[in-house]
Amino acid sequence: MLPQQGNLGESKPRRRRKKNRGSETEASSGGKKRKLTAAQVHLLESNFGSEHKLESERKDRLASELGLDPRQVAVWFQNRRARWKNKKLEEEYSNLKKLHESVVVEKCRLETEVCFPFLFIFFDP
Repeated sequence: MLPQQGNLGESKPRRRRKKNRGSETEASSGGKKRKLTAAQVHLLESNFGSEHKLESERKDRLASELGLDPRQVAVWFQNRRARWKNKKLEEEYSNLKKLHESVVVEKCRLETEVCFPFLFIFFDP
């Protein structure tokens, strides 16, 4: 017979607490997520194009130029690197898939040539 759940010292799964980021940041930002302007995104994208990593001085300079918190700039770069990496992986997968398909076609052609050599004696491509 199986023991009932909860009897063997099992504990309830823990839930993560949300960190309190401080009431002053929520009050100043209204507690809402702000969308970046097109100009801010353009400047961030152009900086990302030149260098994917963000050093402290560059982060502070960008934050002051854009009127953003340095943490917002750091998070934007982190998210952008993740999107860039995913896109790179998708492109690599697509290239490998095409290569695999061409190898499978060539394999079938060679198998046919080996199994039925008389077909290729007169009709060599």
